[in-house]
Amino acid sequence: MILPDDLYYECASADWKQKELLDRFRDVILAGGCICPRRNKIIREEGESLSPYGPLVDMQTISAVRQTFQQNSRPYNQAEIDTAYRDELEIAQRIMDLADGFNRKLASEQPILRTEMRKCDSSKAGRPERIVKWAEFVDSYDMHYVSERWFQGMTGRPDEFCLSDEWVSWHFLRLILILSFERTFLRHTGDASGPISIEHDLQDITYVLLLSRADCLLTRDDGCSSLAKAAFPKKDVFSSLDEVPKDYLCNWA
Repeated sequence: MILPDDLYYECASADWKQKELLDRFRDVILAGGCICPRRNKIIREEGESLSPYGPLVDMQTISAVRQTFQQNSRPYNQAEIDTAYRDELEIAQRIMDLADGFNRKLASEQPILRTEMRKCDSSKAGRPERIVKWAEFVDSYDMHYVSERWFQGMTGRPDEFCLSDEWVSWHFLRLILILSFERTFLRHTGDASGPISIEHDLQDITYVLLLSRADCLLTRDDGCSSLAKAAFPKKDVFSSLDEVPKDYLCNWA
C-alpha cells in the first residue's frame, strides 16, 4: 500500500481529528506501508531529467521515513505545512484562471460545445457522467502543447518535456483540464466556488494521478472515485480493503 506524502500533508493540515489522522498514517507506514514523493516533486524531477518518472516506491527513502517515525511521532514542521498550503492555493487560482479561459474559448470558438455542456445534469448525482464526458473532451487535446504553457519555467527544454502518457506530468495536466471543464460547467450553472474548494479537488487529483503508476486506488471519497473511474477506466477503485479480492492481495504480496 502506497501513501503519498501529499496525504501526510493533508492530515497535518486537517482542522478535525488531526492527531488521530497522523497517528493512523504513522501506524500504516510502520506496519509495512510505503510512501511516495509529493506530486510537485515528481513533476519537478521529470522537468529536470527530461524523462518519465520511475517507480513510485523508493525503498531507501521508505526505510528512512520508517526510522524517522519510530523516533518521532510528529516529524513535521508547521511552517512547512503552511507554505505547502499556500502553494496549493496558488495552483488552485491558476485552475480558476484556466477555467475562465475555457469560458472565453467556449463562448467564442465552440458555441455548440458550450450548448451541449449546458444540457448536462448539474446535480451531484450527475457528476460521474459529467466527468466521463469531460475526460472524452480532454483526450482530444495535445498535452505536450498544453504543458508548454502550464509548466513555463519548469524546464529549459520544453520540446523534450511531457511528451506522452508515460509521463506523470502528462496525466496531471489531463486531470487538471478535466477539473477545469467541471469548474467551467459549474460556473455556467451558478456555482461560484473559490480557490479553497478547488484546493480540496486538487487533493483528489493528486491521489488519482498515482493511478498512472499504481494498480488501484483505495478511497471512500465519491468525487475522487468518480474522477479515477473516468480518467483510468481500466484501473480498479475500491472503497475499503474488504472489497479487494483475495487474489489481488496475493499479487501485491
